[in-house]
Amino acid sequence: MRRVALLAALLLGALGVAGCAGEDGQRAQELLTQSNQAMARVDTFRFSGRMTMEMPTGSFTFTMTGAGRQSGTPAAVVTMNADGIPGFPMSVVTRGDVVWTRMGDSGWVRSTAPAGQATGLEQFDFTPYVKDVDVEEGQQIAGEPAVKLSGVLDTSAMVEGMLGQFGPLLGGGDMSQVLDGLGDTRVVIYVSESSHLPLHTLVDMSIEAGGQSADMHLDFTITGVNQPVKIPQPRA
Repeated sequence: MRRVALLAALLLGALGVAGCAGEDGQRAQELLTQSNQAMARVDTFRFSGRMTMEMPTGSFTFTMTGAGRQSGTPAAVVTMNADGIPGFPMSVVTRGDVVWTRMGDSGWVRSTAPAGQATGLEQFDFTPYVKDVDVEEGQQIAGEPAVKLSGVLDTSAMVEGMLGQFGPLLGGGDMSQVLDGLGDTRVVIYVSESSHLPLHTLVDMSIEAGGQSADMHLDFTITGVNQPVKIPQPRA
């Protein structure tokens, strides 16, 4: 279950740029560019999500909440919970290039994010990894007009983009087996027509590790944009 927990956390660290292909590629690229620019202008934010893992031994549900600030020294906090699973709750706090991680009742582990590693709101933006996109106009999310983007994620690039943050939890181990076990990742992103922010994200992917397979579904929402947030100050 430790590997399952780490894989769940890995999905929180999307950063990078990937091209869009297909008939809707040009429109999708325009929307994704607008979304990335809108994310860069956000000062503070909150987010929440639910992740379900379907495995041969049963199903497991993880919930996550967090917040971040991009002004001054960028900072963010992510907390994941899973009933009955050792090692939870799991928390990650970033302040600038400093990362603190904690699993269960253990103490905080301090590390330094690699140069170029995402530590702000861009960590939680899945749009840069979308490729092969279909675009549907005229959608709504919680009454807000939105555009629906459906496509495939560049899974390996997404995971590699944030391995540095969770390296301490892996003991610095080789992640090639995890990357090799990642299957296709399907994503649906609803982008606001007014703010251009990604309002709601749905991700489905398959994982094979240690001779076992699992299907994962993630439901992720960014809320509370530019509202006051509080980021913990851990002590290692």
